[in-house]
Amino acid sequence: MNVEIQNTSKRLKRKDLILESAINIFSQYGYQNTKLEQITESLKLTDKSIYYYFSSKGDLFIEVILSIQAKLNALISAINKEECDHLSKIKLYTNKAMTINGLTLLMQLPKSLSDFAKYDDIKENEFQQYAHWTNWFKKGQLDGSMINGDPEEHRNFLFGSLFYLHHWYAITDNESYAHIQPFIEQMIDRMYSTKFQRLQ
Repeated sequence: MNVEIQNTSKRLKRKDLILESAINIFSQYGYQNTKLEQITESLKLTDKSIYYYFSSKGDLFIEVILSIQAKLNALISAINKEECDHLSKIKLYTNKAMTINGLTLLMQLPKSLSDFAKYDDIKENEFQQYAHWTNWFKKGQLDGSMINGDPEEHRNFLFGSLFYLHHWYAITDNESYAHIQPFIEQMIDRMYSTKFQRLQ
């Protein structure tokens, strides 16, 4: 193997490990209370080595958010290809998205990072993801699986509910989320399903 390719691969792997550790530590302590030393110590790296990959704690946090958003973008793409009604797509999304490590960090982006170049990328991703959610609610009303109402209000209410549930149950991994997934699906049915309304 070419030495340059091998070194590049090793650097990318180390960068991914730093991001993974950072997600765990930022999720536990929050942005303000996290020190870069906590992340380097968890990986047995020197404090200086992290600056090879990230210029500051703010830069690292921005990259963490972008990495989580990239997983959500991939999930949205996969769900859009599913052949099912849009209520089912929303339930499928919640089932998969809620298991993404660090998800609640999306709601904790400090305004102090707005001067970073990639901050605008985060806001654009957020805008596009909200647009997909809104579109699922609109199409759910058209395919008859979801109740009528303002799609943006429906989206915001569900998004907020899921966020607080994530905090309430201190969800940190797939296993801890799995036991409340049936409750989440029932909650979505009760709030939005036309089928559930007809049973009342």
